[in-house]
Amino acid sequence: MANDVTMNKQGQTLGRKGLETRQRLMSATRRLLYTHPLPDITAVAIAKAASTSSASFYMYFDDVQDVLYALSLDAGEEMAEVARLLEKPWDPARYEEEALRIIESLNMVWSRHREVLRYRNLEADRGDPRFEELRMNTYIPFIERFAKLILAVNPPLGGRKKGDAYAEATVLHAAMERLAALDPVVMERGLGAKRVNAAIARIVVQTLIGQPSDSGSMKATALAKPKRGASKATAEDAVAPEETEAQP
Repeated sequence: MANDVTMNKQGQTLGRKGLETRQRLMSATRRLLYTHPLPDITAVAIAKAASTSSASFYMYFDDVQDVLYALSLDAGEEMAEVARLLEKPWDPARYEEEALRIIESLNMVWSRHREVLRYRNLEADRGDPRFEELRMNTYIPFIERFAKLILAVNPPLGGRKKGDAYAEATVLHAAMERLAALDPVVMERGLGAKRVNAAIARIVVQTLIGQPSDSGSMKATALAKPKRGASKATAEDAVAPEETEAQP
């Protein structure tokens, strides 16, 4: 794992006992995130929950934010595994199943790391460059692979502009992330996760097999253009029916 470390803050090589203590401190922090307000999660509280001393805490971490950064790294590695699911071609007969697999995998990572990922995003939104880099390191590979999948599917169906594919992948990823971040209790009080996930999967499929983005404007132009031989009044009716109805 990228979060593997070999030395403590004093530059000493970590042995088995040191690695176990560091992991206990991280696990204790994760538990406290679910039971305590963030301001109450101090180095002393973490050390106590991990059955060690405050001095031991500072052997492995600079401060509470440093522990949360390490936990965010772990969550990011699991997110990277989800993004790698987009590398393999999708079976056209199973697009919706493939989409659901991605959505549910993303939801599972959020379920395991919800409070950590929320903290990561909060710090990134506040402008902390370390946490912003962590967030982008998970977002960008997912979006790039999603866009490539859209482009790979679409050439036989008329093609898709590269910029449009990336924009669509960005929007879909943002929707998946936002819904995955919701508290499961809140989700079930509404439409329920199963129904919402199925809806996202259908939207993903529609995006994959949809027509090029400029087809909508072409259709609009065709509707607005009067047919050969049509009267001026007929053309005006097609373009502005409300104005026609308002006339005496």
